[in-house]
Amino acid sequence: KKQPTLQQMAESSGEGSMDSTEANARLQQMRDACLDMSRKINELDMDNNEHRLVIEALTPLEPARKCFRMVGSVIVERTVAEVLPAVQKNKEQIATAMEKLAETLKQQQKAAEEFATKHRLSAKPGSSATAKESEGETDSGAQGVLI
Repeated sequence: KKQPTLQQMAESSGEGSMDSTEANARLQQMRDACLDMSRKINELDMDNNEHRLVIEALTPLEPARKCFRMVGSVIVERTVAEVLPAVQKNKEQIATAMEKLAETLKQQQKAAEEFATKHRLSAKPGSSATAKESEGETDSGAQGVLI
């Protein structure tokens, strides 16, 4: 099942035929999609850093040295000469995917901002009273902790 892009969501909203509740719900969907994509970019960034650490650890080793690599959920025995190029290639692919996702995220954020402007909704997420209330809850919750 193919999900519509944020631009398609914004365009399919109709010209002014949407009431404020529907517009707020649509804007929240668009913001949630941006948040999910941002989380995915962060996850890929962590994977990229792990690959960098593995490359740094394997580079000074002799190529014939035995090492172990996890493929899926199986650990296989290989040599450094076999594993290092594969890890470097994976790191490059992760970096490429991060760049593409970052570009898509910018487009989706722009679409969400345009949608918010078009329907005269608050332009910034978290500017509502609920964000301020949640901040207050974390502050008051931390005050009651004794160690």
